[in-house]
Amino acid sequence: MKSRAFIRSAALSAAALLCMAAPASAELKLHALGVYKSDFLGFFAKIVTPCVSGTPADGGREALNAEFASHARKAVENYEKEVAAALKDAPDFSGHLGVVLDYEIKTNNDKILAFDIYEMEIAGSSSTTHKLYNFDKKSGALIELKSLFKPGADYVKAISENVKSQMRAANKRDKNSYWIAPEEKEGFSAIRPDQNFFVNDRGNIVVCFDKYEVAPGSTGSPEFEIPRSAVEPYLAK
Repeated sequence: MKSRAFIRSAALSAAALLCMAAPASAELKLHALGVYKSDFLGFFAKIVTPCVSGTPADGGREALNAEFASHARKAVENYEKEVAAALKDAPDFSGHLGVVLDYEIKTNNDKILAFDIYEMEIAGSSSTTHKLYNFDKKSGALIELKSLFKPGADYVKAISENVKSQMRAANKRDKNSYWIAPEEKEGFSAIRPDQNFFVNDRGNIVVCFDKYEVAPGSTGSPEFEIPRSAVEPYLAK
């Protein structure tokens, strides 16, 4: 008899293929292809498999949807392994262990579809990681941060300086809200060239960080909207 893991893996793979092959809808959109849920003793999970569909179709979308399906499948497998291991070590387990893999749509207008796929692991305290995606609805293509700027433009410096300015202002209002270099040895100094971001409804870039990346856990996952004036000279047409 085939194992539940094999059947579940095959089902997710088949669902991903259906998402890729399904007739495209009139509008580019994100939806949940499948949802895995578990609630057992002190263990719980909600693992969503996202899928991008609609027109126009871009050549890279199939690989991205396959990546989403693979990520969800691995998250389910890892969760069940952790549950089995915990129960083996402590049959009367009464702790708190969970995982959430889900998405949040950040922007959905006539130009941009932007969404955040986040994964939260809970074991006493929680940690959350984010991966943001931006799609051009006109072309169907995935938008990279560097593609928003002129070739050779030092957008990293322009955005970083604005983020640090916002952090310092926040620190004046609430001491030690953010860790900033050189005041903090391991503090924030500059964004990555491929920094997590999304374009909001105002057409502004919003830079995003994971929990504990630039601030204490109480700050959550910080976001900084960059005023257009801060990057205007560097923007591509």
